[in-house]
Amino acid sequence: MRLLLADDHVLFTEALIAFIQAKCPTWRVIAASSLGNALDTLANDPLGFDLVMLDIRMPGMNGLNGLRKLLSLYPDQSTAIISGSVEEHQIRKALNIGARAYFPKTLSGQTLTKAIDLVVSSGHRFVPTDGTGLGIMPSYYDDSHPTPLKNHSEKNVKKPLSKTGPLTHLTNREKDVLDHLSHGLSNKDIADKLGMKPTTVKIHVSRICKKLNAENRTQAAIIAHQYDLAASSTQIEKSTS
Repeated sequence: MRLLLADDHVLFTEALIAFIQAKCPTWRVIAASSLGNALDTLANDPLGFDLVMLDIRMPGMNGLNGLRKLLSLYPDQSTAIISGSVEEHQIRKALNIGARAYFPKTLSGQTLTKAIDLVVSSGHRFVPTDGTGLGIMPSYYDDSHPTPLKNHSEKNVKKPLSKTGPLTHLTNREKDVLDHLSHGLSNKDIADKLGMKPTTVKIHVSRICKKLNAENRTQAAIIAHQYDLAASSTQIEKSTS
């Protein structure tokens, strides 16, 4: 995966790139410090980028006009906004212009990388919600509940995902499978870990996605991380052993 991160906050940029290099060593991140730098990079890089992330307040952006300018020049470029300011009207405007995602800087590194992977691999839009699942995450909130979106309609932005309903419907075995799934293991690797057949794991993954209202395993993994299912499944395993 090739990413272009355009942000004039050097400390944030360096920290995020270091995290990505440690956790996702096959990803390549190119940094830019202004919209002009980002446009120059897009014009001169022959390989292209899977996702461009723009800081909304960096030089040249002029609010969301910078996003509009970039997409007018590169209409097929997948682009996201990354910002410390999270206002609902601003998010809706960014999505209407054509942004694929809106990433608050309060997201943890692990959640952000999973969200980036979801946007790139599935084409889904991504807007995190607050802990209730009823509203968009404010800038002072942590990342307890991000929700990937297919589109940016009023109904979908507000659509909650119950924090208790879907999770309580998972069996202990499904939580075991989801635990390994959230760490990026393939069906075969999960089968080896749990002493199951790959076809059985595939059935469990299908059921997990259905119960969590996830359309694919990547989305299920993001939900698993957000609800700390890895930790909860370990506790269940200890209590039942």
